[in-house]
Amino acid sequence: ACRDFNKLPNEPIENFEDKSVFKKMRRPAANAYTVVNQYENPNNPEKPYSVKVQCMHCNDAACVSACIVGAFSKDQETGAVIYDPWKCIGCRYCMAACPFQVPAYEYQNALTPQVRKCTFCFELLGKYGKKPACIDICPVETKTFGKREDLIKIAHERIERYPDRYYPHLYGEHELGGT
Repeated sequence: ACRDFNKLPNEPIENFEDKSVFKKMRRPAANAYTVVNQYENPNNPEKPYSVKVQCMHCNDAACVSACIVGAFSKDQETGAVIYDPWKCIGCRYCMAACPFQVPAYEYQNALTPQVRKCTFCFELLGKYGKKPACIDICPVETKTFGKREDLIKIAHERIERYPDRYYPHLYGEHELGGT
């Protein structure tokens, strides 16, 4: 859904059956705004931890503050950190500033390279009031979308309700000014 919405190159579904990609940690790239990494579960080696990596749409985003021309901005209504390629001068300070190493540069595009990252499908949020494509398509609803304060409440309730399933800390609640 992410690749389709953002017009990124797609691959046959069979290519996603290759589990060897989980043997090394991956970061988002110019052609993949989100990746899933796996880590060993010491309590149950048969069920590794899966961690989705994508833009955290930080409250006080370092990429926004590092951008000297305002190509990155934070939409206060939706929380999306968005990018305007027409303002970008290609300095890539945003890439150096991001503590999550999310913005990726199109090095293979010699004539019109851009910095690429998840934009929370801002066009869907703003114009149509819809959810981001990755949230909308998830068949088991492992991802949740909403206002930050509501999501924090839901997360704390889940941690309390399922202490054996969740680590007792909500990452991003306070770190880096909040994500």
